[in-house]
Amino acid sequence: MILWIVGALMILSVGLLKVLVMKYRLKKMERRLVKVAIQDESWQESEQMTLMGIHYTHPSFKRLDELLSSKDRSFQNVVVFLDAPPFIHLLKQRAWNSCRSVRHTPEWSNSRWLALLNGETVAYQWDGQKLHHYTEVEMLLERKIRVFQLEEEQLCTQQSADNFL
Repeated sequence: MILWIVGALMILSVGLLKVLVMKYRLKKMERRLVKVAIQDESWQESEQMTLMGIHYTHPSFKRLDELLSSKDRSFQNVVVFLDAPPFIHLLKQRAWNSCRSVRHTPEWSNSRWLALLNGETVAYQWDGQKLHHYTEVEMLLERKIRVFQLEEEQLCTQQSADNFL
């Protein structure tokens, strides 16, 4: 009985080790892909970027459209890959002009970014060292707006305090 339990634990630990190694390799591939894609775009590697893949039939598309149309300055480092008909892409490109760029997915079919986005409504955030994956794009955008507004408020209060002294 004890040998059976020890054997089962060994098998589980070997399986867990294989899963961890696969996860590590996947993260390493993603990171390498991001570095090459950043070089292709001629961005600075230390620059913070948010990449979003948005499909126009996704249930949260209307809310994402409202957020991105808000002209908030926190979206200046956001690159959107929009999977939609060309006329919707043109409309959203004009409406979402606070984003760094709004790209039509079929036109960028050779982009390395699309290998990451995988045709889903997801977001990846590159902070200069790590790649963070978000499946709730709407929540990420709302958080970006809140954090940016807090940073602006702190900067304004700090500047007014410096001017007062």
